[in-house]
Amino acid sequence: MKRSILYFLEGYKLTEQSKKKPNFFHLALPFSIVNGVVWGIGIMVIPLLAQTSMKAGLAFAMLNMGIGIGAIMWSILSHTIKIKNLIFASSILSCVGWLLIILFHNAFLIPLVFVFGFFAAGIFALASVIITNTYDKPQWDKYISLMQAVMTIGTVVGLLIVSAYTNAIVAVPFLIIGFLSYIPLARYHNHIAKHHELNSSLLKPKMHFSEIFTGYFYHRFKIKHILHLKNKRILLINLGWIFALLAAAPIYAMYPLLMKHMFFVKESLSSLIYAISTGLGVVFFIMAGKISEKHSPFFSFNIGIFLYILSFVLMFLGIYTSLHLLGVIGFIFMIIAWSFLAVGMNISIVRLVNESKRSELLGVANMLQSFDNVIGGFIGGVIATHFGYTYVILFSLVFTIFAMIAGGGLLRRKFQLSAENP
Repeated sequence: MKRSILYFLEGYKLTEQSKKKPNFFHLALPFSIVNGVVWGIGIMVIPLLAQTSMKAGLAFAMLNMGIGIGAIMWSILSHTIKIKNLIFASSILSCVGWLLIILFHNAFLIPLVFVFGFFAAGIFALASVIITNTYDKPQWDKYISLMQAVMTIGTVVGLLIVSAYTNAIVAVPFLIIGFLSYIPLARYHNHIAKHHELNSSLLKPKMHFSEIFTGYFYHRFKIKHILHLKNKRILLINLGWIFALLAAAPIYAMYPLLMKHMFFVKESLSSLIYAISTGLGVVFFIMAGKISEKHSPFFSFNIGIFLYILSFVLMFLGIYTSLHLLGVIGFIFMIIAWSFLAVGMNISIVRLVNESKRSELLGVANMLQSFDNVIGGFIGGVIATHFGYTYVILFSLVFTIFAMIAGGGLLRRKFQLSAENP
């Protein structure tokens, strides 16, 4: 009898433990690590593997195309396949994809980068889903914001690793650790994903997040939402967002090559500069959120555009004078500018439309980011190859001026706190 009672109590204890939610930072670790590989290590290593500007631009374009298409596919698969199986597949296939890049980059870099982006997109598409399927709704705000923060930290760590050893092989331990760190968590996700609507409390203006995770809202996307001709503010914020993204994409696509050939900065130091700039960006995300609350998100968005213009002017000065440090400072300003642009765009959408339309428009914003990175990377490679890096920066400056025109149009219109139907 006593033994039966003990067995019962032990079984009850195990049942209670199984109901316990996993520690968030343990849960976020595999996502942070893969993000560090893609954006921390990949942003430095892939252009170096490409060697030429044309190939670097095309590789950046194909990486983003793989992520954009992959995010849609993995999000669709999560409606019918268990979460743990999708993360298992995405983690293993990402590792295999990176190994193939290491082995065959001389002949097949471009298609292999696309394949790697497609596989890695499973991690990005499932990041928000993991939060909403693991924790209760009142905790979603906090944990989705924290997930983005730790993924940014992963990027910084990846950049720091590359600054110490600039070789593609450093990503392999990252990917293996990311997979192994998820295994103890698999028991919490032995089910089909439930796609909760994240268009209510999550999208309050007080939230200082940079963006909603790529892929989460793709099932809500419709082509007609790109242009809202009846709502001029939505049209202007979309146009400004398109031009701003297109301005920066060529710089990101060939960053280490640009720093090496124009500002004479070694690869390891370039990675360190990128890491520090990204770390600073977290602080400016918070600042941008406060500015959006105190003044308006349009004001925050225009601060980002102004910093973009300043950054490209400094890059020009760094090229045409012997003060190459100005070019480096210009890149740092470009990273900081992103904080104000992203926060301004997201909060503008939240305030301008009613709750039922927010997820659709944020899905459009993420789609535009992937699309602009593809186009911008390809165009940047062509311009750098045929005309030189100076004209890449000129291209960026011209499109920033277009973004400034759209942003100025936003400021001229009276900002209303009440939501409108686009």
